[in-house]
Amino acid sequence: MNNASKLLAAAGVLCLAAPALAQETLYVSSEGAKLKADKSASSDTVAELPVGTALSVQGQEESWYKVSAGGKSGWIYRGKVAATPPEASKQGGDNLFGGAGSSSIMVSEADSARSMRGLNASEQDAAKAAGRPPRPLSEYKQALDKVLAEKVDRKELENFLKAGRIGEYAK
Repeated sequence: MNNASKLLAAAGVLCLAAPALAQETLYVSSEGAKLKADKSASSDTVAELPVGTALSVQGQEESWYKVSAGGKSGWIYRGKVAATPPEASKQGGDNLFGGAGSSSIMVSEADSARSMRGLNASEQDAAKAAGRPPRPLSEYKQALDKVLAEKVDRKELENFLKAGRIGEYAK
């Protein structure tokens, strides 16, 4: 096979692969996700997209995906999408953690999470060894539920992200 034939064969493979790449589907995973006219948080908003919206990916540049949904196309920040549709129980809600609801964390699920201090048996043992009375696990669960119930409106969250140049506002 000569070089011209090899190039022609490679081009054919790429032509067949291109539609597969263009057909990738992502799903909106964050409340308040916006389809933007350009790959910039400050560009015009084409549409607000509800959690769970299927997006047909047309391309990607830096931290932005070029997508289409519902007859509209534009750009969406990568932090607002996921490869799989969100569970119905995770959609909606206006609490701080986007519909997470109350905690259903089991003691065994928090063993490696230092941020969940107190929710595992080793923390209880450490408290006893240090001469501190261990708190009942129910107190930790109640405290976690209180944090999960915190509400932040979208504008307040957006202002925080802008001020800190976080996520889609990083540039």
